[in-house]
Amino acid sequence: MTTQVEEESGNSAEDIEFLRRTLADSLAEAGGGNQPLLRLTDEELAVIDPVPEDDGFVPSPHLHGLSDSEKETAIATALRSLVSRELIEVTNIEELDDLMRQQEATDAAGQDVGHRTPVDMNVAQEAAIALNLRRTAERALAAELNTSAGMSHAFVYIHSSDLFMIERVTTGGLHLFTLTNSIESAADIIQDLVDPFGVADKDGRSRQLDPHALDSAHVGSPLQQVIDGALVVGRLMVLSDSPGALVITYATERELWTVTVEEPHAPTGIVAQAVGAKSLGRKIADLLRIPE
Repeated sequence: MTTQVEEESGNSAEDIEFLRRTLADSLAEAGGGNQPLLRLTDEELAVIDPVPEDDGFVPSPHLHGLSDSEKETAIATALRSLVSRELIEVTNIEELDDLMRQQEATDAAGQDVGHRTPVDMNVAQEAAIALNLRRTAERALAAELNTSAGMSHAFVYIHSSDLFMIERVTTGGLHLFTLTNSIESAADIIQDLVDPFGVADKDGRSRQLDPHALDSAHVGSPLQQVIDGALVVGRLMVLSDSPGALVITYATERELWTVTVEEPHAPTGIVAQAVGAKSLGRKIADLLRIPE
């Protein structure tokens, strides 16, 4: 079975700005801080926000490991889940039920219905907010976390100095959306991911690195030992029209180091340093600031 989602965008610049201001004001009235918004699986997102695999920058780790037929089954199941959770309302549900019954009748013979049925749906408010903020951010911070358990991700969609949406993507393909009106609160979420054991202790002496010799064999001790013994390796990169800084973090059992690249392909400006918790938080917050 294949389905095609039909969705009206209708988001003018005025509508988007009104949504941003309304959300920022609501967060301020609620006392600020981090406000959980929504949880969705890979396959549920594929239903309400279908993006070709090669076009999107947010990974879908669970769907990525499935075959095409398994993806079809997962997405069909996710559609039912979204309806039962009242996150979407499908107006042509009878037509879809007929298509699903036809597919079930032909599955045993290894056949496919072979035609697309548009899904006419209305999206619940919290899902609509997440999709709007996901699509309309002109600037974002992407965080990639590598541990022994696998790779996870986080994205901070930067809409203004007082509106951020954070999307965490677990190794199993669960997407957790959070809203905040505070740059410090957004930075705290990312800091907890790159330093989950709280080992960032104190600032050390900064070291200039040679951009042509950045492998662990040439960076020198103690950074080489930190890289080899890292339990969590983070990669923080600003996504925008104008390239931003890249920060790589290495967290061991006892300390955390950062390697900061101020500009892409720069011949200088690559700095390594052991950092404390306050310096790490400031470094992440700087990545989240909108340039004046």
